[in-house]
Amino acid sequence: MLELRNRVAVVTGGARRVGAAIARALADAGCHVAINYRRSATDAERTVAELRATGVRAISVQADVAHAADVERLLHTTGHELGRVDVLINNASVFRRTPIDAVTDADWDALLDNNLRASFLCAQRFGTHMRDHGGGVIISMADVAGLRPWADYLPYSIAKAGIVALTQGLAKALAPSVRVNAIAPGPVLLPDDYDAAAREREIARTLLKRAGHPEHIADAVVALVRNDYITGVVLPVDGGRLLT
Repeated sequence: MLELRNRVAVVTGGARRVGAAIARALADAGCHVAINYRRSATDAERTVAELRATGVRAISVQADVAHAADVERLLHTTGHELGRVDVLINNASVFRRTPIDAVTDADWDALLDNNLRASFLCAQRFGTHMRDHGGGVIISMADVAGLRPWADYLPYSIAKAGIVALTQGLAKALAPSVRVNAIAPGPVLLPDDYDAAAREREIARTLLKRAGHPEHIADAVVALVRNDYITGVVLPVDGGRLLT
Protein backbone atom coordinates (compact mmCIF):
# COMPACT_ATOMS: atom_id res chain seq x y z
CA MET A 1 0.00 0.00 0.00
CA LEU A 2 1.21 3.50 -0.79
CA GLU A 3 1.90 5.70 2.24
CA LEU A 4 0.32 9.09 1.55
CA ARG A 5 1.80 11.13 4.37
CA ASN A 6 3.96 13.93 2.96
CA ARG A 7 3.15 13.04 -0.64
CA VAL A 8 2.27 15.93 -2.98
CA ALA A 9 -1.05 15.85 -4.83
CA VAL A 10 -2.50 18.15 -7.49
CA VAL A 11 -6.29 18.35 -7.86
CA THR A 12 -7.52 20.11 -11.00
CA GLY A 13 -10.83 21.85 -10.49
CA GLY A 14 -10.23 21.39 -6.78
CA ALA A 15 -11.71 24.62 -5.48
CA ARG A 16 -15.25 23.40 -4.83
CA ARG A 17 -17.81 20.61 -5.10
CA VAL A 18 -16.33 17.13 -5.69
CA GLY A 19 -12.84 18.52 -6.28
CA ALA A 20 -12.75 20.16 -2.87
CA ALA A 21 -13.97 16.95 -1.22
CA ILE A 22 -11.15 15.04 -2.93
CA ALA A 23 -8.61 17.64 -1.80
CA ARG A 24 -9.85 17.39 1.80
CA ALA A 25 -9.68 13.59 1.76
CA LEU A 26 -6.12 13.65 0.45
CA ALA A 27 -5.13 16.20 3.08
CA ASP A 28 -6.74 14.07 5.80
CA ALA A 29 -4.54 11.22 4.57
CA GLY A 30 -1.46 13.42 4.99
CA CYS A 31 -0.88 14.75 1.47
CA HIS A 32 0.26 18.27 0.73
CA VAL A 33 -2.13 19.59 -1.91
CA ALA A 34 -2.11 22.03 -4.82
CA ILE A 35 -5.60 23.23 -5.72
CA ASN A 36 -5.95 24.17 -9.37
CA TYR A 37 -8.75 26.50 -10.43
CA ARG A 38 -9.67 28.50 -13.51
CA ARG A 39 -12.11 31.13 -12.22
CA SER A 40 -13.09 30.11 -8.66
CA ALA A 41 -10.36 32.06 -6.84
CA THR A 42 -12.40 32.75 -3.71
CA ASP A 43 -13.48 29.12 -3.37
CA ALA A 44 -9.91 27.99 -3.98
CA GLU A 45 -8.53 30.18 -1.19
CA ARG A 46 -11.25 28.99 1.17
CA THR A 47 -10.42 25.35 0.43
CA VAL A 48 -6.68 26.00 0.84
CA ALA A 49 -7.34 27.54 4.26
CA GLU A 50 -9.34 24.44 5.28
CA LEU A 51 -6.51 22.16 4.20
CA ARG A 52 -3.83 24.16 5.99
CA ALA A 53 -5.88 23.96 9.16
CA THR A 54 -5.35 20.18 9.13
CA GLY A 55 -1.58 20.67 9.29
CA VAL A 56 -0.59 20.03 5.68
CA ARG A 57 0.87 22.48 3.20
CA ALA A 58 -1.54 23.70 0.53
CA ILE A 59 -1.50 26.22 -2.32
CA SER A 60 -3.87 27.39 -5.03
CA VAL A 61 -2.74 27.77 -8.64
CA GLN A 62 -4.80 29.48 -11.33
CA ALA A 63 -4.46 27.66 -14.66
CA ASP A 64 -6.64 26.74 -17.61
CA VAL A 65 -5.58 23.11 -17.95
CA ALA A 66 -6.93 22.86 -21.49
CA HIS A 67 -3.78 24.80 -22.50
CA ALA A 68 -0.36 23.18 -22.45
CA ALA A 69 1.46 26.30 -21.25
CA ASP A 70 -0.84 26.57 -18.23
CA VAL A 71 -0.33 22.89 -17.42
CA GLU A 72 3.43 23.43 -17.52
CA ARG A 73 3.08 26.41 -15.19
CA LEU A 74 0.91 24.37 -12.80
CA LEU A 75 3.58 21.67 -12.61
CA HIS A 76 6.40 24.18 -12.18
CA THR A 77 4.60 26.16 -9.47
CA THR A 78 3.61 23.05 -7.54
CA GLY A 79 7.12 21.66 -7.72
CA HIS A 80 8.63 24.95 -6.58
CA GLU A 81 6.23 25.39 -3.66
CA LEU A 82 5.57 21.82 -2.50
CA GLY A 83 8.16 19.53 -4.12
CA ARG A 84 7.91 16.74 -6.67
CA VAL A 85 4.37 15.69 -7.58
CA ASP A 86 3.29 12.17 -6.60
CA VAL A 87 -0.45 12.24 -7.32
CA LEU A 88 -2.53 13.91 -10.05
CA ILE A 89 -6.32 14.02 -9.85
CA ASN A 90 -7.86 15.04 -13.18
CA ASN A 91 -11.11 16.45 -11.84
CA ALA A 92 -11.66 19.69 -13.82
CA SER A 93 -14.80 19.34 -15.92
CA VAL A 94 -17.51 21.21 -17.82
CA PHE A 95 -21.05 19.81 -17.96
CA ARG A 96 -24.06 21.15 -19.79
CA ARG A 97 -27.09 19.87 -21.67
CA THR A 98 -26.60 19.82 -25.46
CA PRO A 99 -29.54 18.29 -27.38
CA ILE A 100 -28.37 17.01 -30.76
CA ASP A 101 -30.29 19.68 -32.71
CA ALA A 102 -28.60 22.45 -30.75
CA VAL A 103 -24.94 21.33 -30.52
CA THR A 104 -22.66 24.09 -31.80
CA ASP A 105 -18.96 24.11 -32.67
CA ALA A 106 -18.41 26.08 -29.47
CA ASP A 107 -20.25 23.44 -27.40
CA TRP A 108 -18.19 20.65 -28.94
CA ASP A 109 -14.89 22.45 -28.43
CA ALA A 110 -15.65 23.49 -24.85
CA LEU A 111 -16.83 20.07 -23.73
CA LEU A 112 -14.08 18.07 -25.46
CA ASP A 113 -11.33 20.52 -24.52
CA ASN A 114 -12.24 20.86 -20.86
CA ASN A 115 -13.20 17.24 -20.23
CA LEU A 116 -10.76 15.28 -22.41
CA ARG A 117 -7.98 17.45 -23.81
CA ALA A 118 -7.26 18.92 -20.37
CA SER A 119 -7.02 15.47 -18.78
CA PHE A 120 -4.66 14.30 -21.51
CA LEU A 121 -2.41 17.37 -21.27
CA CYS A 122 -2.15 17.05 -17.49
CA ALA A 123 -1.58 13.30 -17.60
CA GLN A 124 1.04 13.65 -20.32
CA ARG A 125 3.08 16.31 -18.52
CA PHE A 126 2.60 15.17 -14.92
CA GLY A 127 2.83 11.50 -15.88
CA THR A 128 6.20 11.85 -17.58
CA HIS A 129 7.39 13.95 -14.62
CA MET A 130 6.36 11.17 -12.24
CA ARG A 131 7.89 8.47 -14.42
CA ASP A 132 11.19 10.34 -14.56
CA HIS A 133 11.20 10.90 -10.77
CA GLY A 134 10.43 7.43 -9.49
CA GLY A 135 6.69 6.94 -10.01
CA GLY A 136 3.27 8.23 -9.08
CA VAL A 137 -0.49 7.91 -9.47
CA ILE A 138 -3.00 9.51 -11.85
CA ILE A 139 -6.76 9.32 -11.32
CA SER A 140 -9.21 10.91 -13.75
CA MET A 141 -12.91 11.55 -13.43
CA ALA A 142 -14.87 9.61 -16.04
CA ASP A 143 -18.67 9.29 -15.71
CA VAL A 144 -21.34 6.64 -16.12
CA ALA A 145 -22.27 8.70 -19.21
CA GLY A 146 -18.96 7.66 -20.72
CA LEU A 147 -20.05 4.02 -20.47
CA ARG A 148 -23.74 4.52 -21.28
CA PRO A 149 -24.07 7.80 -23.25
CA TRP A 150 -26.88 10.26 -22.54
CA ALA A 151 -28.78 11.41 -25.64
CA ASP A 152 -29.02 15.07 -24.58
CA TYR A 153 -25.38 15.26 -23.43
CA LEU A 154 -23.53 13.72 -26.38
CA PRO A 155 -20.34 15.85 -26.46
CA TYR A 156 -19.96 15.40 -22.69
CA SER A 157 -20.60 11.66 -22.94
CA ILE A 158 -18.09 11.32 -25.79
CA ALA A 159 -15.47 13.21 -23.81
CA LYS A 160 -16.01 10.96 -20.79
CA ALA A 161 -15.83 7.85 -23.00
CA GLY A 162 -12.48 9.24 -24.11
CA ILE A 163 -11.39 9.33 -20.46
CA VAL A 164 -12.01 5.57 -20.29
CA ALA A 165 -9.74 4.93 -23.30
CA LEU A 166 -7.22 7.49 -22.05
CA THR A 167 -7.01 5.77 -18.68
CA GLN A 168 -6.38 2.35 -20.17
CA GLY A 169 -3.88 3.68 -22.70
CA LEU A 170 -1.97 5.71 -20.13
CA ALA A 171 -1.82 2.74 -17.78
CA LYS A 172 0.09 0.91 -20.54
CA ALA A 173 2.19 3.87 -21.65
CA LEU A 174 3.36 4.86 -18.16
CA ALA A 175 3.74 1.39 -16.61
CA PRO A 176 5.27 0.12 -14.45
CA SER A 177 6.19 3.21 -12.43
CA VAL A 178 2.99 5.27 -12.80
CA ARG A 179 -0.43 3.79 -12.04
CA VAL A 180 -3.43 5.25 -13.88
CA ASN A 181 -7.08 4.70 -12.93
CA ALA A 182 -10.42 6.47 -13.22
CA ILE A 183 -13.63 6.92 -11.26
CA ALA A 184 -17.04 6.85 -12.99
CA PRO A 185 -19.46 8.72 -10.71
CA GLY A 186 -23.19 8.18 -10.87
CA PRO A 187 -25.81 10.62 -9.50
CA VAL A 188 -23.61 12.72 -7.24
CA LEU A 189 -24.34 16.47 -7.10
CA LEU A 190 -26.99 16.29 -9.80
CA PRO A 191 -27.06 19.11 -12.41
CA ASP A 192 -28.54 22.43 -11.35
CA ASP A 193 -31.00 22.34 -14.26
CA TYR A 194 -32.62 19.12 -13.01
CA ASP A 195 -36.01 19.72 -11.43
CA ALA A 196 -37.29 17.63 -8.53
CA ALA A 197 -38.89 15.06 -10.85
CA ALA A 198 -35.67 14.58 -12.84
CA ARG A 199 -33.68 14.15 -9.63
CA GLU A 200 -36.10 11.53 -8.36
CA ARG A 201 -35.90 9.65 -11.67
CA GLU A 202 -32.10 9.51 -11.49
CA ILE A 203 -32.16 8.31 -7.91
CA ALA A 204 -34.81 5.68 -8.73
CA ARG A 205 -32.51 4.27 -11.45
CA THR A 206 -29.85 3.33 -8.89
CA LEU A 207 -29.92 0.00 -7.10
CA LEU A 208 -29.37 1.74 -3.76
CA LYS A 209 -32.24 4.23 -4.36
CA ARG A 210 -30.30 7.24 -3.13
CA ALA A 211 -27.99 9.91 -4.47
CA GLY A 212 -24.31 9.83 -3.71
CA HIS A 213 -22.23 12.50 -2.00
CA PRO A 214 -18.88 14.07 -2.93
CA GLU A 215 -17.30 12.16 -0.06
CA HIS A 216 -18.18 8.86 -1.76
CA ILE A 217 -16.05 9.91 -4.72
CA ALA A 218 -13.28 11.27 -2.50
CA ASP A 219 -13.06 8.04 -0.48
CA ALA A 220 -12.81 6.00 -3.69
CA VAL A 221 -10.05 8.27 -4.98
CA VAL A 222 -7.98 7.83 -1.83
CA ALA A 223 -8.49 4.05 -1.93
CA LEU A 224 -7.26 3.86 -5.53
CA VAL A 225 -4.28 6.07 -4.75
CA ARG A 226 -3.32 3.89 -1.79
CA ASN A 227 -3.73 0.48 -3.43
CA ASP A 228 -0.49 -0.03 -5.35
CA TYR A 229 -1.65 -3.12 -7.25
CA ILE A 230 -4.48 -1.50 -9.21
CA THR A 231 -3.93 0.16 -12.58
CA GLY A 232 -5.95 0.61 -15.76
CA VAL A 233 -9.35 0.31 -14.10
CA VAL A 234 -12.46 2.48 -14.28
CA LEU A 235 -14.30 2.17 -10.97
CA PRO A 236 -18.03 3.01 -11.00
CA VAL A 237 -19.15 4.83 -7.85
CA ASP A 238 -22.76 5.00 -8.88
CA GLY A 239 -25.01 3.18 -6.42
CA GLY A 240 -25.48 0.45 -9.01
CA ARG A 241 -26.71 2.82 -11.74
CA LEU A 242 -24.87 0.97 -14.54
CA LEU A 243 -26.67 -2.27 -13.72
CA THR A 244 -30.19 -0.91 -14.16
